[in-house]
Amino acid sequence: MKPAAILDIGSSKVVCLLGSVSDKGGIVVHGAGVSGCDGYRENTFPDKQSLHDAIIDAIQKAEQESHTRIRDIALTVPVSFSKLVLSDMTLTLGERARIVDPADVDKLIELSFEKIAVPAGHILMHSTPVFFLVDGVSSSEMPQGVLTEEISGLIAHMFVQEEYIETIQNALDDLGIEISMCISAALGEATMLIPEEERVRPSVLIDVGYRQTDICVIENAALTGIATIPMGGYQFASDLAFGLEVTQQSAEQAKRRFVFSLDYGDKTEILRSETASKRVENSTIAYIIEARASDLASHIREELDRLQVNLESRPIVYLSGGGLLMMRGSLDFLKKALGFPIKRDMPWTPRLSSPNYCSAFGALNFVLRANRAEERPTPEKPDEKKFLQKLKDFFTK
Repeated sequence: MKPAAILDIGSSKVVCLLGSVSDKGGIVVHGAGVSGCDGYRENTFPDKQSLHDAIIDAIQKAEQESHTRIRDIALTVPVSFSKLVLSDMTLTLGERARIVDPADVDKLIELSFEKIAVPAGHILMHSTPVFFLVDGVSSSEMPQGVLTEEISGLIAHMFVQEEYIETIQNALDDLGIEISMCISAALGEATMLIPEEERVRPSVLIDVGYRQTDICVIENAALTGIATIPMGGYQFASDLAFGLEVTQQSAEQAKRRFVFSLDYGDKTEILRSETASKRVENSTIAYIIEARASDLASHIREELDRLQVNLESRPIVYLSGGGLLMMRGSLDFLKKALGFPIKRDMPWTPRLSSPNYCSAFGALNFVLRANRAEERPTPEKPDEKKFLQKLKDFFTK
């Protein structure tokens, strides 16, 4: 199977992965490139030159390691550069009941798109059915072959900011690379982390990155809600730097050594920088970090309420991203602060096996599975066919 390349743009780094599917169904990484940069803030890039250089550096590293020339690449789109619009639609098949065919499903999706207003400055990235309604019965299955008079459905239309694509393509032009498709980073990550059976009812993915936290609600194979909180791992270190009057670098090191809910007693530690050192109490570090973590939990709660997530129904909630999970004890702390169970289930990989690479592997996993479905001549396993049938045909270049 031909390897696929993805480019994942984060708030503090750019990741390029070139990989394929192994005989056992896992992902084989042929080349990887990671380059730090001054990434995005909300929906803008404060330093486009830094981003430009990081994109070229990450891609060249992946090419050199894999001994492969990348000609086209799939681009992830962060939540900050996305807009989600849900649209329901009913299609009458005729005066009499007849068998539903694929063209009817396409027409239903097309009509649902025509019903909505396109967000200014955005273009359609993909349209994904959330569920279908046939004769009063709701199902995530495509209704082809069903005898009925009409079909209804809820369609999730995801849009990408045009300026985002132009910014990334400007860097890729220097390497002669074209964007083959755009993939919602949240959708790729969620469909990789959350098993299909857990997505039958709405599930939640919370991705705490370096500078921001993204929340997405996923039902079956479609996103039904997205939100962004301008707070991540950087803010933890920034609070320490301000409160302790130390450099950002010293504060970052202290943050990485910190363990949530640990009784430090009267212990102290020395924070060192290139020009000075300072002894601080561990209890003070704990107070600052746990205050910021509680603040983050409060904002997550508010966004879940705004997204109308019914927490009383005990939805499946997953946590990813390196902004918080890289800190020991953070998962248990967040569980207690939020008051509901949270899972962490980053699939093991032989390389870059860390939560902060989850969105990159989610995108690569999606692209490889879609490509495999197109190349495979024989019928697929039922569960895999159902997954891909709902996703792969709705992405646009």
